[in-house]
Amino acid sequence: MVFPNWNGAPERLVPPSRQLTPGRWERHHIFPQEQELKEWFEGQGVRIHHYTMPIPRDLHHRIHKVGPRGGQWNQAWRDFRRDEPNASPEQIFKHAGELIYRFQLMGGPIQPYYSRPGA
Repeated sequence: MVFPNWNGAPERLVPPSRQLTPGRWERHHIFPQEQELKEWFEGQGVRIHHYTMPIPRDLHHRIHKVGPRGGQWNQAWRDFRRDEPNASPEQIFKHAGELIYRFQLMGGPIQPYYSRPGA
């Protein structure tokens, strides 16, 4: 990323960071592990453990603890499955992106659950 020359200062190249900031992070499954949803995702060709992202612990708790049965995040997926029972993997991934935006998930890169955090 290059910051613009705002006040006559030279432009400066800032390389993207590959490390998470200090703090408490937890892995968040983009596609919920709730049994019925997990079976549906797998039936549609989406492997849930391949898509996690580290997010701040307080954010993770907020999206899963507000509301019953996995919170608002899982409910958003249950609603999608109800409305689009035959969704293609492409539709599922598009909805995942929309939910990441809607819930303002900021964190590390999407990576498999069994990989090293922040790698």
